[in-house]
Amino acid sequence: MTKPQILTLNLTVKANKILKEKGFNIYEGSLGKLIDTKNQKYQHKYCLLNHDFPPNIHEFDIVIIDLSNEDTTEYRKDENTRVNNKSGNNTYLLCEYPQTVFDPRGLSSHILMKEIKEIIHNEAMIIVFQNENAEIEYEIVEEHGDRHKSKGIEIHSIYEFMPYFPFTKNKYGKTTEVILKQSEIANFLNKYNEDFVYENIFYHPTIWKDEEQIPHPSFHPIIKNASDEIISYIYIGEKYGLYTFPILKDNSNFIVEFLENIAPTIHPTLFPNSSQKKWTNSKEYSLPNHQKLLAEKEAIRKEYELKTKKKETEILDNNKKYSFLHEILTETGDELVFSVINFLKWLGFQNVIDMDEKAETIKEEDIQIENDKGLLVIEVKGIGGTSKDTECSQISKIKYRRAKQRGSFDVFGLYIVNHQRHLPAKNRENPPLTKEQKQDAVNDERGLLTTWQLFNLYYNIQKGIITKEEARDSFYEYGLIAFKPKNITPLGKIDEIFLKGEVFILKLNGIEIKTGDNIFIEKNNEFRKLTILEIKLDDKVVDKINKGEVGIKGNIKVSKKSTVWIKNLP
Repeated sequence: MTKPQILTLNLTVKANKILKEKGFNIYEGSLGKLIDTKNQKYQHKYCLLNHDFPPNIHEFDIVIIDLSNEDTTEYRKDENTRVNNKSGNNTYLLCEYPQTVFDPRGLSSHILMKEIKEIIHNEAMIIVFQNENAEIEYEIVEEHGDRHKSKGIEIHSIYEFMPYFPFTKNKYGKTTEVILKQSEIANFLNKYNEDFVYENIFYHPTIWKDEEQIPHPSFHPIIKNASDEIISYIYIGEKYGLYTFPILKDNSNFIVEFLENIAPTIHPTLFPNSSQKKWTNSKEYSLPNHQKLLAEKEAIRKEYELKTKKKETEILDNNKKYSFLHEILTETGDELVFSVINFLKWLGFQNVIDMDEKAETIKEEDIQIENDKGLLVIEVKGIGGTSKDTECSQISKIKYRRAKQRGSFDVFGLYIVNHQRHLPAKNRENPPLTKEQKQDAVNDERGLLTTWQLFNLYYNIQKGIITKEEARDSFYEYGLIAFKPKNITPLGKIDEIFLKGEVFILKLNGIEIKTGDNIFIEKNNEFRKLTILEIKLDDKVVDKINKGEVGIKGNIKVSKKSTVWIKNLP
């Protein structure tokens, strides 16, 4: 008989199939499938155990049990009726409404317990994929037509077969950590760690030694949860090994890899074919260059870890440096004001004053900026919805009050809002202002601005669409401020595109363009920068041109109805 002989109980069809394909000698057994009785009110069903154990179960070397596989079959009376009854036993297991599912695994586990005790007298492995520790009540009845006579109740756990089971409680979770030191089995478990789910918590048993209680030396915790509780362990008995693993949605590859690569190193006598050449892996039998290559591999790993750690530090520093870009879209109150101030300083504004830091009894505006243009007073709000008329116009009162105090009209008012701040910025109403609110701002000579505009302004400056200086000048405009390049002239609109927007047609009327020029593509008040790669007139490539209908190929794709702009010559 080919060793090891493997008994699988309740493994999936896929797992059994892969084990066979890999050449393992397996018997596909079962603790039993759950039975859906579909009991309705006043109904009951008589059920029988449907486990499948080989008659020579004591000869098997490895038992693999998947308690997480709860395959269910529909109730069939012919499968739950005693036929050719030599013993005269007429007892059944009663499944009575409101119970609608019969789970045979608890009582089957009780029967398996006796067989496992015999198996582990020899060297053996018991591998268990966990599930919630359920205790199942079985009522044994004797059938009498439509009636039955109760013969008593038994309660059994699906874990009764376990030779060692330091169970604490049921507890569900997904966050797990392999606690073994660096080793082949630790690397193996870490490979699957993100997919583990656990249902049980175990305690670390102890023994008495030299009048002192110490952790049981045969018990080895291998995986814990976020609360440092044991959720998976290995128990190495005198001759056997018990391996309990968390739940995996698909454990087929895990089982194969464990049997091929891990189990033979722990129980080599169970895997004579796998272990024949294991000794060649020892250092003293290394092949030429092998140790050198291993050292180089380790050096690469350490270098990778150092570079990764350095990059993680850089990422954290970068997040801290530019956190104001996220905060202008998420915060409210003082935190929002502080992040807007950081943005304004990045933009190059000097003399930015946080009015909250000034010793005044009543704070009106949030921010002041004094420069050659005059005084810019800014009110900043973070709100859950969109702005009311009174919120938009409040800055006007502050503006005129400051102008009166200065005895000068060189005061500008600006309202900045982080609207609908609980929504992702792209999903917000942009701009969040009515036609009347925008016109009132023009009439009152004050500005309106959203933090979403500021966020996009940062990247438009980085792309070279607008300069910081041009952006700063825009803060003194009236109405809804639009950040767009200054000193630009329209070349025309795009009505035709080809190659999915890589090429477009433009009618020129006297303004010269040439290959390599940077022009601007604008649609819905959003600007993008395009570099001209090629110009054609009448299917001939030209370097420059100022008149006619030309084809232009750029470095970005464009869409119809976009407006093309060019920077004015100095």
